[in-house]
Amino acid sequence: MSILALGVDIGGTSTKLSLVDRTGAILKRAAFPTQGHTATGYQDALVDAVEQLLQSAPYPLEGIGVGAPGCDPVTGYISYAVNLPFSAPFPIRDFLSERLCAHTVLVKDSTAAALGEKMWGGARQMENFVLVSLGTGLGSAFYINDKIVAGGHGLASEMGHTIAVPNGRKCFCGRNGCLETYASATGLRRTCQELMGQEILPSALRELPQSALTARVIVQAAGAGDPLAQMALENLARCLGHALASVVLQLDPEGIFLSGGLSNAGPMLAERVAYHMDEQLLPAFRSKVPVEVSWLGADNAGTLGAAAQVYLGLPVL
Repeated sequence: MSILALGVDIGGTSTKLSLVDRTGAILKRAAFPTQGHTATGYQDALVDAVEQLLQSAPYPLEGIGVGAPGCDPVTGYISYAVNLPFSAPFPIRDFLSERLCAHTVLVKDSTAAALGEKMWGGARQMENFVLVSLGTGLGSAFYINDKIVAGGHGLASEMGHTIAVPNGRKCFCGRNGCLETYASATGLRRTCQELMGQEILPSALRELPQSALTARVIVQAAGAGDPLAQMALENLARCLGHALASVVLQLDPEGIFLSGGLSNAGPMLAERVAYHMDEQLLPAFRSKVPVEVSWLGADNAGTLGAAAQVYLGLPVL
């Protein structure tokens, strides 16, 4: 009998939901803004979105997979997500299980995306790879020796909060210079704003109101040849590439995948990240680790990865 999993990808900007079958096909999807809610308001919006999506489900629901930043998969809580509207720990796994009477699994958003890449994407033949999710913040996951690196407390692979620039930009976590303040959608926007004040390069972006200066707009401008947008994206690629070089030297992965909204920049971004990564590597490592955009797509990787958690461990059909 056919079954479905519901994948929920909770991001700093939007929360996305997809009904996914065993082959990785998305049958139905929905989304709503993550911000603009109280904690209780967000919980109600999440339940409403799930219930509306399930009304059109063609097959029985096997379970719900949730990918979220700042979560503890063991306890089922979102406890320390700096980009989400929760001022207190939120027991999301038990909350959804009880409200929707459905088996629910919680994992870090980047872990979900990595396991989705392994199950249905470009990492199917790999036993060692790294995934970097470039959204509002920066998430990461290390899949080494055919399993996710979880660490002693389930908190491993927080690349976004490694220090890229000592005493650099203020991060939402309260520290200064975190990688995600430079290599993320938020970081790209901040870089572009700084360059407008530092450089005399012509740019159509200067004509936009600040509210319209989004990462998507900057990426589109870079693709169209805007020199200031290209400089901003190059700065991001350099910062991320240098950070990834350290990871490659320690883990020797077979490949690196870029996921999240910024991966819409496509090969334009992946190629520059690979270039800056290689220039920081020892000769023995250079040109051996490809950097690719997620095969699952920027808009789908999160929900597909979340749904994959439901199918893991089930018998293969």
